[in-house]
Amino acid sequence: MTKTQSRPSISPQSITAFSPFWCGVTLAALSALTACQQPAEPGPQDEARAEQLRPQSAALAEKYERSCMVCHSRIAANAPLTGFAPAWKARLEKGMETLVRNAQQGLGSMPPGGQCADCTTEELRALVVFMAHDH
Repeated sequence: MTKTQSRPSISPQSITAFSPFWCGVTLAALSALTACQQPAEPGPQDEARAEQLRPQSAALAEKYERSCMVCHSRIAANAPLTGFAPAWKARLEKGMETLVRNAQQGLGSMPPGGQCADCTTEELRALVVFMAHDH
């Protein structure tokens, strides 16, 4: 740049004139990025809620407490939290039969039967439905 050339000046008014445009662009970019994010991660309030939930049936609640709850109410266990819908969404899309079969056969660190040696297939199904439901 020579001494006779001057730099374009940016005044506060010109910045203000572009603000709505850039706000719109920024919001659009953030929206696009949000759409690509992984499902929400559970927080302490979700864990506390999972610790409080129980099936309505006393018999099913007893089986849940001794078999499922130890993992499905603790974030650290890396199992989907009971009642935390975002963690169950992709699993539910695979179908209930797949979820029940995974519980029966075991998957990852979950042992066969989900630690419930005396659960019938229907009880496993009822437990999965209970855990996957957004309470």
